[in-house]
Amino acid sequence: MNCNAEPPGKQEKQMRRKTEIEIEFSETVAYSRRSERFETFCPNCKSLVEMATPPIAAILTHSTEREIYRLVETGAVHFIETDRVLICLNSLIDFKKNENPDHF
Repeated sequence: MNCNAEPPGKQEKQMRRKTEIEIEFSETVAYSRRSERFETFCPNCKSLVEMATPPIAAILTHSTEREIYRLVETGAVHFIETDRVLICLNSLIDFKKNENPDHF
């Protein structure tokens, strides 16, 4: 008889290992449609400035379209509205600099 034997019905405890895997993604977005970013007059800046559509403004500032529209709705950035909304990139960049000075 073996003294180290387990009693019948009792199973040996198994050692379990937990493995954590961390994955980091990097994304590059490019656009080439010149019709979504161009120079035009901003009535608030009273000068010619570069303006962009909300999707392009979101890409340029690493934010979302929804955030861009929120800024428009609250008057935080300059914009003009023709057949589409155009965001003044000068005011958008100024806003982002004031919001997070280390990011820009």
